[in-house]
Amino acid sequence: MLNPTRLSQLFYIIFAIFLVASHSPKSFAVEINIDDELFELNRINEHVLIASQAFGNTRINFGIVIGTDEVVLISSMMRRNVQSIEELVRHVSGKPISKVIVIDSDPFHHNGSGYFKDKGATVIGHENLLSAKVAIDIGFSSDIVIDVGTEKIRMTHTKAHSQDHAYVTLENSNVLFTGDALRNDWLIYSGKNGWKTHINELRSIREQHTNNTLYVPGNRGKHISSSAQEVDRLINIYEEFRQSVIKLAREGLSSEAITREDEITQLLTSFERYEEFEPYIIHHVEEVLAFSH
Repeated sequence: MLNPTRLSQLFYIIFAIFLVASHSPKSFAVEINIDDELFELNRINEHVLIASQAFGNTRINFGIVIGTDEVVLISSMMRRNVQSIEELVRHVSGKPISKVIVIDSDPFHHNGSGYFKDKGATVIGHENLLSAKVAIDIGFSSDIVIDVGTEKIRMTHTKAHSQDHAYVTLENSNVLFTGDALRNDWLIYSGKNGWKTHINELRSIREQHTNNTLYVPGNRGKHISSSAQEVDRLINIYEEFRQSVIKLAREGLSSEAITREDEITQLLTSFERYEEFEPYIIHHVEEVLAFSH
C-alpha cells in the first residue's frame, strides 16, 4: 500500500502530466520531482515529449515517443535514475518501454539501457558502439527506421562528435534529436573527427531537413530546443571560432593567449553560459588546433 507521501507525489505527477498535455514546448514547461530528481516535460504533440533532467545548471534532454502499443525512449540517461524515468514514462503513457535508442557512447545516452533491456526492451544504436563496449541488440551502419505506428523514427549515422554518433529524426513530427552533435548554450566538442568535419556534418543535417524542423540538443541551458534558424546561427559561430583560432595561432599566439583575444571573447559572449564556461575555452582552442594541420 502506498504511503501518504508517495500518494501525494503520484498526484502531483498526474496533475503535471495533465497540464503538459495541452501545451507546446514554446509556450509551457512542467517541472516534476520524482525521488529527488528534477525533470522538465515539454509536449510536442500527442505522442512526442521532450524530457530534460537537471544536473546543476545543465539540463540533459531525452525523448519519449508514445507508439500505438509501446514507448521508445531516446537516450536512457544514467543507471541510478532509471526507476524515476520509468515512473515518469508510465504516468505519461501507461505503456511499456519496448525500445531504447542510444545516440552515442556518452554515458547519459546509454548507461541506463541495461536496466530496460533486462525488462524486455530492445536497445538500438550504431554498430560502432560495440567497439566502445556499449551493449546493443540491433546495430546499423548508415541508418535505420523504426515504425511505432504513431511515428517513424529514423536513426542516421554522422561523423559529428564521435565515431558512434547518430542523430534521431521523428519524421512525422519534424523533430530532430541531435545528441551531443549540437548544444545551444555553448561550444561543441568535436571528438576524433575534428571541428571542420563536425561543422560540415551539421551543415549536411540542416540541408537534409526543412526550415521548420525542431532541433533538440543533448546538453542545454535555458532553452529546451532550437529552431532551424538558430542552428544556422550556431553553425556560423562554430565556424567563425574555428577560423579565428587557426588564424591567431598562425600569427604566433599561444592557446592561452588566443582565449584572451577580443575577437574570441566577443564571439563567445553571445552564448548563454559564457561566464560559467569561460575557463574551458582553452580546451576548445586546443581541440581546433589539433586538427588544423
